[in-house]
Amino acid sequence: MTQSIEELVVELVVSTLLSLGRMFVAYLLSLLLALVIGVVMARNKYVESLLLPILDILQSIPILGFFPAVFLIFINTLGPIVGGELSSIFLIITSLIWNMIFGVYSSIKSLDPSVDYLARIYRLSSIHKFLYIYVPASRSSIAANSIVSWAGGWFFLTSAEVLSMGKTEYRLKGLGSLIIKAFEDGNTTLYIAGLLTLSTVILISYLTIWNPFTMKYTDTKILLGFMRVYNSIDRIVSKTWGSIAGKLIMMYNFIKSRVGSTHTVFLILPILSIQYLLYPYPKNLYSVDYSILSKVLRYGEDFLLEVPNTLIRVYSVVVVGLVISVLLAYISHTRFRVGKLVVMSGEVLSSIPAMIWWPILLPLLQGFPYVVMGFIYLQGSLWYTFFNILIFGLSNLKGSILEFSRIYGIRGVLYLSKVFIPSLLPSILAGGLSASGGAWNASIAAEYIAFGDLIVDMGGVGSLLNKQAMAGDVLGILLTSLFMSLIIVIINKLVWVKVLRRISGYYVVE
Repeated sequence: MTQSIEELVVELVVSTLLSLGRMFVAYLLSLLLALVIGVVMARNKYVESLLLPILDILQSIPILGFFPAVFLIFINTLGPIVGGELSSIFLIITSLIWNMIFGVYSSIKSLDPSVDYLARIYRLSSIHKFLYIYVPASRSSIAANSIVSWAGGWFFLTSAEVLSMGKTEYRLKGLGSLIIKAFEDGNTTLYIAGLLTLSTVILISYLTIWNPFTMKYTDTKILLGFMRVYNSIDRIVSKTWGSIAGKLIMMYNFIKSRVGSTHTVFLILPILSIQYLLYPYPKNLYSVDYSILSKVLRYGEDFLLEVPNTLIRVYSVVVVGLVISVLLAYISHTRFRVGKLVVMSGEVLSSIPAMIWWPILLPLLQGFPYVVMGFIYLQGSLWYTFFNILIFGLSNLKGSILEFSRIYGIRGVLYLSKVFIPSLLPSILAGGLSASGGAWNASIAAEYIAFGDLIVDMGGVGSLLNKQAMAGDVLGILLTSLFMSLIIVIINKLVWVKVLRRISGYYVVE
């Protein structure tokens, strides 16, 4: 039964609005959490020492690793309708929150100590410092990181709208799930219309919100954006924020007058959390037929068999992504107008949901699944280096160094190798660190896919996690995700962090 044009348009509009709604709700919640967690971490050394290692592990967990929690906490408790929507929003949050937290944390840590000294002299309350010092101080990092976060949310949108565990599957109405269903049903018209709608929505969101936001609060000049449209949006947001800030201060004063200290209020959350954690989980979810130790060893053996494949793919893709990003940055640096188009194209491509690339590319590359897998891996990692270098790195190039190069006629390969790359090296390595995490998470979509009769299994940790999810193996998902996170954290600490520290000492230009 074919759809009429009117029905197709209605379905596209409704699905788009639902997906956009989830994205914006997830973004706003992530922003709130990032501000609170980032500020508290930066201003309390005990919280910092506790949360930093936890966040390192959490940001390394792939989206499938959160599925057991989603089914247990949201869907089993609240049902598929309310629980499904909350699950989707939660999963999108896990795709975009981490760099926002660390962005806020870095901004507050770099604040001049005299700011806190003045706040103590004028006896500013915690809520006043948060609203009128820490939030404005974090604005530039929030603006810059929102571009990457927004792309990350869209990239895993389909995974957040198609919730599957074992034989149980919940499909939420939305643009990502609509495109997948159209492909499975062979509805070419709806499939193409969905892809065009998705690309258009992503493009408009960057041109009207995220690019102007970044341009206004950072020194970035390589972005395209409609500033007049954004300024209208910004005025509405500013008025809303002013109203919210006033109400928060009133609430703060009310609570303080009742309990004497706002710290008492924050004790409620840990108590409730502990009570919830002690509440027994459904026994049928974790039926134990032999010792936990044996299970850990068995899952550990499965993981060790698969991890070399993923390890090689991840860091090969990171190297390729770094080379591509540096070359694109050089082209953008020497041809500024071309650079704007390059960045705009990157923003759209980086936001295409991962699962959608398989049906798009397989017909074109039939018989070459490794090429498609490599492309999806690249999609999950390239844009971290791309945005770090083209948005942050190019904006921080020192004019004196560029002038020095022009005076002495340093150009071509010599300029690229001796001036351009060394000047961008901190951004290149920071992007590489983020890209490696993105590539590990992209393995979920790159190594295994199943759309009706289309099943592609490339092996690796991503494939292992997918098959465990299809089998409803909760413990397997949790342990495999944990093993994966530990590998990522160990490599980051032993390799990336040490290299970044060494580079920051050598490549600093004042």
